[in-house]
Parts: sequence; structure tokens; C-alpha cells
Amino acid sequence: MALLGIDIGGTKTAVCVGTAEGRILAFRRMASLSGDYLDDYFRELGDLCRLVLSAAELDQANPLEAVGISAPGPLDCTRGVLLAPPNNPGWTEVPVVERLAPLFDAPLFMNNDANALALAELHFGGHQGVRNLVYLTASTGMGAGIIVNGALLQGVTDHGGEVGHQVLDPRGPECPCGKRGCWEVYVGGKSMADRVRAEILDRKIETRIIDEAGGSPYDIAHQHIAAAAKAGDAYALEKWGEFTDRLAQGVGNLIQVLNPELIVLGTMAIHEGDFLMGPLREKLPRYTWKWPLEACTIAPSALGKRAGELSGLAVARAGLED
Repeated sequence: MALLGIDIGGTKTAVCVGTAEGRILAFRRMASLSGDYLDDYFRELGDLCRLVLSAAELDQANPLEAVGISAPGPLDCTRGVLLAPPNNPGWTEVPVVERLAPLFDAPLFMNNDANALALAELHFGGHQGVRNLVYLTASTGMGAGIIVNGALLQGVTDHGGEVGHQVLDPRGPECPCGKRGCWEVYVGGKSMADRVRAEILDRKIETRIIDEAGGSPYDIAHQHIAAAAKAGDAYALEKWGEFTDRLAQGVGNLIQVLNPELIVLGTMAIHEGDFLMGPLREKLPRYTWKWPLEACTIAPSALGKRAGELSGLAVARAGLED
């Protein structure tokens, strides 16, 4: 069975052809364009899909069975429409499935990127027998895909898994979503870096974080905070401690409510490894009961650089199985 996966991101789009078991046969990438150039974008995407399908050398014995699209939320999966993804400026009410459907003699399925990654972990992550799984993006923002009893938790309006906007402190910092004290404000890479940068500039703090950012506080990103903390910088260690505490608080809430067998963390956990996972595991007992915690494995994603390609394939596979 051959599947085509499309992973639409804020800066790039990946296209691949692969099998239902996650073996990638061919793949290519291109830039994602702003909403002012959507006609150009979809024309280029169509060309790229044809190129990848040609490279995969499909035939009548192994035809294309389905197309899966992983895209940033919020979106409407039923209509196949991107509503207003914050990292894709100008992509408002974009009918992605409608624009791509004429290219293929196969059904198209679409889901948000966190849900798609959860499906990829379930199908291709080596978690045989796991039926209750939470995938946390742990990247620029914090989203989740939630698998309950082997099925994706979609939600009535396709917003299941928006865990980054659970409120941890209603008096906390303002979130771009309009609420205050959302989990993402504390653990999303962008919000964390923005808050630390503002504090350094306001209090004129001398810290190695600035050195890690190339000497400019305006270029600070979350990886610079982590690098300075690893080097023993006192201020960076303080901020890293606050970050891991809030991370444990949100993860603990999920364990307490969902009682999963497995929680998988994405980008930041992959890059920082034990420097993040160690404090997280140490602090979790403060935020959840021991019984669900002892039953839950918490680990970085093992999908690595293949995650984007595999997420589209996972959406296609899940669509056929529904």
C-alpha cells in the first residue's frame, strides 16, 4: 500500500511517498509561502507531489491509496480547511483539501500537526501494544495529540489536544490566545525566550545567555537559555528551573486526567535529552498521584528528522482505517 504525506509548516512543506508501515520511498521539501502567494504555493506543491510520485515509481500493483495532510491548527478537518494558523500569515480559511483534491485519484485526509505526530508515534514509533498515548510538541509552542483506547481524541470542533492553553495561573503572563497564565506561556520556546529577553533588558542582567545568543539579547532563543544553564550560569539555571517546574505541572495534570501509558515529548526533549527529562521526572510527583505516574513512561520522541514526513503518512493511514 502506497501513501502520500504532506506536512505543511510555517517555513517549509515536506512531501513524501511511503508505505503504511512507515517506510519512506521518496521525499522532497519546499518553502511554505505567505498567504499573499497561495496560488504560487499550491502550484509549486502540485509540481512537487508529481515529482515525488514519479520518484517513488508506483505502478498498478502498488498504486497510491490515500493522501494525508499534516497542517498547523486551528483547522476544520471535516471541511479540510485551515482556519487561521498563527505561524502561516495570511492563511485564513484556506480550503487545502479542495485545492489539492484534483491532483489525485485517491482520498485526501487532513489533521493538525500535533494529532498527526501522535498518530505517527502510535504507528511508527515502536510502541507496540500502547493504546493510551500523549504526544507533546514541546517546541515553539505546546500542543498535543492524544490517543485514548487506540483512537485519536479529535474533539467536537477538532480542538482536542489544545493542552498548551490550559490555564495554570489566571494571574500569570498574558498569552497570545487572549487568556492569562496558559501552559504555553511558561513552556513554549518562543514565549519562554521572549519573557527572558524582556527581563534581561529591563533589569540589565549580565548572563551567559547573551553570549550564547551571539552577543545580542534580541536574538535569544530557548536553546541559548538551555546552553547557558548547562554551562552553570546562575540566572539561566534559575530560568531553566522555572521552565521544568511548569513543564512538570502541565504534564502532571495530563497524567492525572488521562492516565496514559506513554507520554512522548518532541523537539526540546529531543535536543536537550536528560537535561530536560531528568528535572521533569524528578518534579512530577508534586503534581500527580504515584499510581498513574508509575504506570506512565515519559520519553523523548524517537522519530527524529523523519517526524514531518511520517506525520503525513500517519494521517493517510488513519483515514483509511476509520
